Amino acid sequence: MKEKEEPEKRRENPIFTIWVHTGYAVLILSMIGWMVYMEFFM
Repeated sequence: MKEKEEPEKRRENPIFTIWVHTGYAVLILSMIGWMVYMEFFM
């Protein structure tokens, strides 16, 4: 994955960063939910 440190900060799309953070949160929550589901299912 690319590092977020870029020489020139482009803040033209604040919605893009919000989408990135939302995607990260959904990914982490889905992984945690999957682990909990496996714990209860097995």
